[in-house]
Amino acid sequence: MLNRKYAMVTIPGDVKISDYSETVQANTVNWAQEFNLSPFFKPLKWYDRALFGVQAAREYPFASLEHITLAGELLTWLFTVDDSCDRGSEDKIRAVQMTAQLDVFISILQGRIYQGNGQLELALGNIVGKLRTICSDRPFLYQQFSTHVEDYLTECKLEIKMQLYRHKTSIDDYYKERPFTGFYIMFPLVAMFAGLRIPKEVYTHPVVKKIELELNLLGCLSNDLHSISREAALEEAGFNLILIAKREYNLTMDDAIDFVSSEHGRHLEEFETARTLLPDFGDHVNTQLAKYIAGVYQIVRGYDDWAVLDTGRYS
Repeated sequence: MLNRKYAMVTIPGDVKISDYSETVQANTVNWAQEFNLSPFFKPLKWYDRALFGVQAAREYPFASLEHITLAGELLTWLFTVDDSCDRGSEDKIRAVQMTAQLDVFISILQGRIYQGNGQLELALGNIVGKLRTICSDRPFLYQQFSTHVEDYLTECKLEIKMQLYRHKTSIDDYYKERPFTGFYIMFPLVAMFAGLRIPKEVYTHPVVKKIELELNLLGCLSNDLHSISREAALEEAGFNLILIAKREYNLTMDDAIDFVSSEHGRHLEEFETARTLLPDFGDHVNTQLAKYIAGVYQIVRGYDDWAVLDTGRYS
């Protein structure tokens, strides 16, 4: 349901959180300090208030303490990179520097041994090492994770360029590029943490990919609705569908919010329809796939609850 004051939409489901949430939050903040993300990028209070560990506890409520802590570290890293990219779009010199750094991140994901002293680079190397260990016998899952992060980093480069040159994003641009901006990254962790062994051909089945896309878009549209008050200043260059639709369709802000709320409802229906089209992969695979889809759904629902219940992040 849309609350016009905060522009919030939440997908159906029970509120869930791990019993480890407080410990994970403390571990996550300690990790940010260990790799000097705090205070180099943001003050300690920023990481305390952001509650990235709590976000991980909502997105993976049934995982182990070790695994949820790793998810919290990944979220901490991603949000720090996102903030750095926002600052990197302020002028051409910063844009060039940030773009070069994004390329280094990609090389680390692809297996390059980083020998420098960059905080974000060393932090990413730490995360990559842990993930490789968890799924050492399921390399496809790490490949999926790496691909999604590379897509995200490539999208960061595009957004820096778009904001730097004041590119007016269209609705078509949004639906083409927005899915690469974050939620996909967290999906492979569902299978990693739960020890799922789903064949590659099932992960890559068109209906499964459709389900992932719709859940990703639901997360993106919720984010747009949550963050509208903060992002309104980026109307000329932002990647928020409310602002894009407002400009492209010449809408009032209220009508643009209604449009995006309707889009959220449409994609929720698309997701539900796609679930009914899943083929029969056999009882064993069907059971594991159901766990995977439920886990991916929980990521989006958990993000909503973190953004609304825990942090009021965008209010």
